This record gives sequence, C-alpha cells and structure tokens, in this order.
Amino acid sequence: MAGITFRAELDDAQARARLAELASRMENLAGFYKNVGEYMTDEAIPRNFASETGPDGTPWASLRPLTLERRKKAGITATTILRATSRMAAGINYQASDTQLLIGSPAPQAAVMHFGAPQGSFGAKMGRTKPSAKRAKSQDFFMHMPWGDIPARPFLGFSAADEAEVIRIAEVWLETL
Repeated sequence: MAGITFRAELDDAQARARLAELASRMENLAGFYKNVGEYMTDEAIPRNFASETGPDGTPWASLRPLTLERRKKAGITATTILRATSRMAAGINYQASDTQLLIGSPAPQAAVMHFGAPQGSFGAKMGRTKPSAKRAKSQDFFMHMPWGDIPARPFLGFSAADEAEVIRIAEVWLETL
C-alpha cells in the first residue's frame, strides 16, 4: 500500500479508553482489525466521497473553474470532487494484522488530495515545447508542481459515528469469542 499513510486516532478520550479496555480482552486483534477495515472501506470512506466531506463533516473545497476546464479538454465530464475517474476512491483498501490496521490508497495523488499541497511544493518542471500546428516555434516553459494550490480534501479518518461503530464492532467481536 503506497500513496498515503498517516496515523488516525479516536478523538474522544472516553471512546479511546473504552476501545482500549475492549482490545485488552482480545487475544488476537487481527479479526477485529479486519472487521474495522471492512467497515471503513465499505461504508465510512465511500460515505465521505459520496457526500464530498471530510470525516468531520467539513465540505471539501469546490473544484476550480480551471480544473473543470482541464477535465472537459481531457474528455472527462465528471464534476464530482476527487472522482474524475473514480480510480482513487475505488482503490482504497486495508491490511489487517495482529498489531495494526492500515487503510489507504495506492494512488500516487492520494496524499496530495487528502492533505493538500501549495503551488510549487514539489519543485518545477522546465523544458521546451515542440513546434505544433498551434505553435510554429518551440518555446521554453517553467511550470510549478503542482501548478496551483491544491486544497486539502480529507477522506480518511474517523467521524464521531465511525468511532461509535468501531466500539460496537469491538463489542460484537468479543461476544463471538
């Protein structure tokens, strides 16, 4: 799993304490982590994409007119945020082990889309264009990478409802042992 990695913790101290208490009673956490991974990738994260909001309910920044224009030129008619092709959203997956749960996306742009990036934060691309039907002469160019500021649009993490669901998953997991 490449693309984006960060640590998410439950915000609510009481929920964290309850989950720690429940986890301490589990001999093998892999099954519990698998269930949480399935919930997050099948329900919680798709909900964020569908509502175009972060886990905390904050709406994602709207697409800029230039982004919509570039999509149109590329033949992409989707105006949905972070889903020009849906590959990034569809690629979100999880890996569960006895010690941790990793949830992320292998898409190379995932981290930038989640955290945002200021113009030029990855340097610049310089070169020379080739002559074309539109341009009789080649010309030098300099382009920041990214070419403009990209606002953060978080899609990974736990909402308050997700925290409650993780506690419920832990309780159900313990009942089945």
